[in-house]
Amino acid sequence: MMARRGALGLLTGSIAALLSGCGLFGPKSYRFRMTVEVETPQGIKTESSVYEVSGRRNVALTSEETKGSVSLRGEALVVDLPGGPVFVTLKMPVAGRTLAGPATYALAPDTKRGGFEATMAGVSKLSGMFTNARAELPRSDWPLMVRFRDLGDPASAEEVNPETIGVKRIVLETTGDQVTTGIEKRLGWLGTINGSLTRRLSAADPTHPPLTARLHGRDFSTEIFDAQLRHRRKST
Repeated sequence: MMARRGALGLLTGSIAALLSGCGLFGPKSYRFRMTVEVETPQGIKTESSVYEVSGRRNVALTSEETKGSVSLRGEALVVDLPGGPVFVTLKMPVAGRTLAGPATYALAPDTKRGGFEATMAGVSKLSGMFTNARAELPRSDWPLMVRFRDLGDPASAEEVNPETIGVKRIVLETTGDQVTTGIEKRLGWLGTINGSLTRRLSAADPTHPPLTARLHGRDFSTEIFDAQLRHRRKST
């Protein structure tokens, strides 16, 4: 049995390598710039940040294996306003969703929505060398926006209503620029967060945790979180 498993594993790896080389199962990615336009007493203020969406298909030999994954790299976009900086996170208001899907569907509008295959089709289309797409992100797909009553205290995060702070629209466009970094200059404690901003079990009712227990460090920076993860793996 072990010999058969070993042979199957070797065969799977060989098939994956072959198909990856042919471009069928190799990773696809594209970058986009997100620009948030806010109306202030002084006029329209704009801030932007660059993100990367990557997708990869798996070689699934059994029905239990996943088809693949789509991921997002980047950091929260910061909009400086009179009431304090607002952070446009990578997190969608609906639990379990990130900006990767909505951005892909907006930039590739002829892509059918729903499930991995639909999103991957959009990522593949946008990964072309000469892709030049621009779109407005629908209001229903705006990311979660938060501010901190105290920038030095992660537990002081609170949700912000985009209309209340004057957000008028969010525009996306594909780009070849580097992914934006540097948010640790605003949130010095972010590199010390291991998981959510506050512990779910510390909430009065863990079944209905507050926003701070639902916000993850990764919602503000995939770069910092992934670096932490690599460091922990090396330490074990």
